[in-house]
Amino acid sequence: MLVLAAKGSPRSEGKTNRVIDELLRGAKDAGHEVKVYNIGNMAIKGCQACYACKDGVTDCVIPDDLQPYFGDLHNAGALIVGATNYASGVCGQMVSFMNRHYCLVDEPRNVHVPPGIKVIGVFGQGRPDKTAYMDVYKWFMSDFERRHMELVDIIVASGSGRQGLPDGDELLVKAYELGKGLTDGRKL
Repeated sequence: MLVLAAKGSPRSEGKTNRVIDELLRGAKDAGHEVKVYNIGNMAIKGCQACYACKDGVTDCVIPDDLQPYFGDLHNAGALIVGATNYASGVCGQMVSFMNRHYCLVDEPRNVHVPPGIKVIGVFGQGRPDKTAYMDVYKWFMSDFERRHMELVDIIVASGSGRQGLPDGDELLVKAYELGKGLTDGRKL
């Protein structure tokens, strides 16, 4: 199974990416193929409301670095999205990433990816209370659920500081096991 990861954190060793890396390590150990998109390092535009996707085109037509991602998404069994929390919300580049999934639903409301793609959200925040921004994270993940993806979990890595999580941290152990247990839920 193909597992995609969209990393929205600019800190390669920060909390968000450390959790995603453990999810992917578990997925690889289970025999899955993984592909990572570092969203913050990609040239990505926001949705342009061109409506090509509503007029019969299956994927977004904006000529930017997300073109390969949409091709991969059709074959993926799981998607991991990770974002940092800036100013009490999901970082801007990941909101643009999420908005670009608008193309997956046409005018009669048909979804253009197989239903059942497993999706996991990983969010890093400075505030220690892991529930403080859960409504924001649920809002973000609900867009993927409206594309008939199946929400598996929302993982929140909290606490101040720029450092990542230490090896053996219970959140990393949980992430590894979650990644290792991923199965393809697509209904082809």
